[in-house]
Amino acid sequence: MKKKLLPLAIAAAMAPGFAAAADVSGFGDINYVVTDDAANVPGAKNPNEGKFGTNAELDFTASPADGVTFRSDVDLSLTGNGTIGANNGGGANASGATGGPTDSGSLEQAFFAWGATEGVTVIGGVFNDPIGYEAEDVNDRTFMHHDVVYNILDQQTTLKGDNVAGLAVAGAVGPVTLTGAMLNDLQQTNGENSFALVANYSPIKGLDLELGSVSQASSTKNANSAETVTDFNVAYSPEQVAGLMVGLDYLTAGKIVDSAYSFFVSYDIGHGLGVAARAENVSWNSTAAAVVGTQDSKRTTFNVSYQVASNLKAVLENANGDSANPVPAVTGIMKDNSTTLNLVATF
Repeated sequence: MKKKLLPLAIAAAMAPGFAAAADVSGFGDINYVVTDDAANVPGAKNPNEGKFGTNAELDFTASPADGVTFRSDVDLSLTGNGTIGANNGGGANASGATGGPTDSGSLEQAFFAWGATEGVTVIGGVFNDPIGYEAEDVNDRTFMHHDVVYNILDQQTTLKGDNVAGLAVAGAVGPVTLTGAMLNDLQQTNGENSFALVANYSPIKGLDLELGSVSQASSTKNANSAETVTDFNVAYSPEQVAGLMVGLDYLTAGKIVDSAYSFFVSYDIGHGLGVAARAENVSWNSTAAAVVGTQDSKRTTFNVSYQVASNLKAVLENANGDSANPVPAVTGIMKDNSTTLNLVATF
């Protein structure tokens, strides 16, 4: 499930007859750097290779039968000393190293979901960005490294993990689900609010379409603001080919980034074995050309996964970035070839 749709899924559970419930769930991600070319120094030991890292999350949900659903997610990570924080992949390098403090903990989400009327849900608090395809948490996505579209959206939000703060209303308008939100300025430096509008539509079984946009006013305080960002994504799982999924996430912005896309395909071979591939590209806006140049940033990613048990998955992933003018703070892409092994356990 796409993590950003969890508020709607939780609210849908608040139908008449839904029993009172309190639930604790979460995951742990043990990751190991097999290779990392970017950290290679001739004549010296590679400081990243052969290193373990870990991330974990605790999710708390309360859903009283006659009340408002509340959810909070707490992230825990070991990210110091060059180890890898794959849950927040795409930070300081293509392998996902975050360079943050050792043994850190932070609040990812804290929101309520209220079924105001039949078919209309009100969501308030800090929650995952409503636009873009890729989920925040490693257990909710196919690839261990975040893609460029997620990283660009995350770079626009001051809050950790591509989160936003505000109030959203979602409801069905015919076959389309519309979500509108009034948010704090994404980078929390502008006095004006940001506004988001998202439309979700599934015209046939297995085909999911989404179009979303979030505004940012131009401001001298917001040097890194991409201003208004618009995203379109599509995912298709054809009934004729069981286990196959293909998708595209495409983003355009007013400044810095002209366009970015992530094209991906995954196939569940069976018996717990799966394969996936992804191609990514970023084209720069003329406002950023003086800094990053005009050459596109690109990356290809391949992985093989195996479902060891119902609550444990192993993923071996290779990411190969190619950019003459890398801007990892925006895209997560470096001129790098890295291979990581992830063991993701859930409860």
